[in-house]
Amino acid sequence: MRQITISGNVGKDAILANTQSGQQVANFSVAVKRNRPDNNGQYGSDWFRCSVWGKKAAVIQRFYHKGSHVTVSGDLELSEYNGQTQLNVAVVSFDLPDNNGGQNNKQHGNNQRNNTQNSGQGQGDPFANNGGQIDISSDDLPF
Repeated sequence: MRQITISGNVGKDAILANTQSGQQVANFSVAVKRNRPDNNGQYGSDWFRCSVWGKKAAVIQRFYHKGSHVTVSGDLELSEYNGQTQLNVAVVSFDLPDNNGGQNNKQHGNNQRNNTQNSGQGQGDPFANNGGQIDISSDDLPF
């Protein structure tokens, strides 16, 4: 099993669905900007398709919106589709967006705990909105 932790921006709002057996699943994508420019000086992005199962799926759907900065951890699965490799993450834990003055909430299993370290958001952050939702078009994203 390959574990991965990624930090990036949500590509579009999470989509909540139910399986035939009634289990909830939330699907969303996360773009992670590369650290190095390509030959043209452009910083590309790697896209990860993420899925969250069970009760945590509703939490993801409620809090993860296009443009939100997120950190997720889970099992990395590689698949091929139309000759391209897809990066899939079966999410085990995730950080909720910073809505409480610098304290991150980390959702892990069925327990929620507060992380009192400053997340780096807040003063001087153009995406901070005192906990409110921010509307960002794809043209505003840095990647």
